[in-house]
Amino acid sequence: MTRTIKTIGLLLFITAGQIVYGQTTFNYKDDFKKVLDKTKDQNNNLSYEKLLKRFSVNDTTLTDFEVLALLIGFTDKPEYKPYDDLSTEREVYKLNGEKKYKEGLELGLKFIKTHPLSVKTLFEIAYSYHKLNQEDSAKHYVYQGQRIFKAMYFSGNGKTKDTPTFALGPADGQDYIYKFVGADIGTMGSGSDKNGDFLDILEAKFEDGQTVTLYFIIQHATDKMFGGKSIEEELKGQKKKKKNK
Repeated sequence: MTRTIKTIGLLLFITAGQIVYGQTTFNYKDDFKKVLDKTKDQNNNLSYEKLLKRFSVNDTTLTDFEVLALLIGFTDKPEYKPYDDLSTEREVYKLNGEKKYKEGLELGLKFIKTHPLSVKTLFEIAYSYHKLNQEDSAKHYVYQGQRIFKAMYFSGNGKTKDTPTFALGPADGQDYIYKFVGADIGTMGSGSDKNGDFLDILEAKFEDGQTVTLYFIIQHATDKMFGGKSIEEELKGQKKKKKNK
């Protein structure tokens, strides 16, 4: 939501040039499962619980890789329902849009108790606090949202299908473009990388007329939605059910 960042003005936007020439530091196919396993190990420094505790208090020593590991760790939690959760995130956004800041704040704070990495909700909470003249609290949650976006950028520059940006949920790519890149959304579509992993494909439109196509990998979200089956397998299954009726 652009109004959040324009009002609070705390994010460092990356330029289109940085998107084009950004470095890829994470390979989804090779690294996702390895990192996920480490987040499940209570004795590992990448333990989800350890990382979440540090993230919650805005530990500035957290690296972008550690925040990325935290995001990956959440994909294994029972609360992770990326498509179902869109309705709650949109409701918080709606309440703020209607200037019901206290109601939006209440719902947002309740939601992040179980979904602490919902980037849309974190920024909406910050916006609520800002409108309620509680700037220290607003900065606290903007910082958390910013750290998630930086971790997303760390995962891949998004320029090609081979260097996609990791996104926790199906709408996070849009928020990333609005709030972190500082652009509007153009065309939207989907596809897959060479490994068959699902990608959101979004066009970032800048004020100077330049456009950049960005790729966001969300295979983990579709896995959760379809129980580990690919979208193609799910659609085939649905067609088979219809034929058998």
